[in-house]
Amino acid sequence: MTKLVIILAINIMFFSQVAGQNKKDNIDFIIVIDGNIASGSIMSPHFKVVGGGKSSVMEIKYYPGNLSLDTMDYSRLMSKDIDSIYLVFTYYQYVGQKQLTYNYEIELKKEWLKDYFDILHIYNLDKKVYKKVYAPISRDKNYTYDFESPSHTFLRVQKSATK
Repeated sequence: MTKLVIILAINIMFFSQVAGQNKKDNIDFIIVIDGNIASGSIMSPHFKVVGGGKSSVMEIKYYPGNLSLDTMDYSRLMSKDIDSIYLVFTYYQYVGQKQLTYNYEIELKKEWLKDYFDILHIYNLDKKVYKKVYAPISRDKNYTYDFESPSHTFLRVQKSATK
């Protein structure tokens, strides 16, 4: 009888552990920085969400072509309670022996994240080629971005035409 109780307890613990694991939602998402697909150089990606006068953070994982987050977080992200969504991450780039660090905060729209795939193009304005073409998104951010998906395109106004 005690063996049966022990086996039953182990089975309950096992099944509750399996059922308690968080399911993930995946968003097909590509980040292109200065014309290159960002791979392995993005650290600490997360969503900063604002709703009801409060701000909170949702942890995400990114690898080229995919953003993943818990299903419950995705449902909350798409709820009417959330007013603004920001993709926040740090990008590292090496130029010779020098490491450059860029911190990004990109506003996203819910509709964009519901599409089949998304491509985010970020342009660092400390690069001459982009500085001549684009204006920064604000005084304290020296970058700008474009966004495209099958049903949405968001392009920044250019100072001069690109070649």
